[in-house]
Amino acid sequence: VGFMRLTAPAPGRIIRRDGEIGEYVPVNQVLFYMAGPAPLRITADVDEEDVPRVQRDQRVLIRVDAFPEKVFEGRVAEITPRGDPVARAYRVRIALVGEPPLQIGMSAETNIVIERRDDALLLPAAAVVDGHVWTVEGERARRRPVTVGVRAPDKVEIRGGLAPDAAVVRMGSNDARPSF
Repeated sequence: VGFMRLTAPAPGRIIRRDGEIGEYVPVNQVLFYMAGPAPLRITADVDEEDVPRVQRDQRVLIRVDAFPEKVFEGRVAEITPRGDPVARAYRVRIALVGEPPLQIGMSAETNIVIERRDDALLLPAAAVVDGHVWTVEGERARRRPVTVGVRAPDKVEIRGGLAPDAAVVRMGSNDARPSF
């Protein structure tokens, strides 16, 4: 019985080993997973409707389940020139800023910063229904039309039609009726 020497085809780092020294393994079984010497990056899909607003070097905010209390930063490094016609999305590569403690294979939520407004009025998404919110004025509820800005899954920006100090009902409803 002979022994074999395994040689990597390119420089890199072994990130996973599925075999032990002296172990017999079947032909074509993967023993090692390698990562190249390039810096770690994140690949994200962006809907084709949003791609025109994405540009190289744009700021990206990154959340990772492994570090729920931290927000990491990145920059758009590349936008693929050809999209996926089925998914109707383009791939965006994000370079990490600094040396965050992220590892290959971690899931990340990425938010590309399109515009920044320090005085944005944000409401829970459930409070805005069909461009309206319910406000409480004294002992009365009133349905008010609002101008909606940027939407996120859990928050909605209000661009007009609502004072910053208004008391808003958190859960909107089409079935509610104003009190008189």
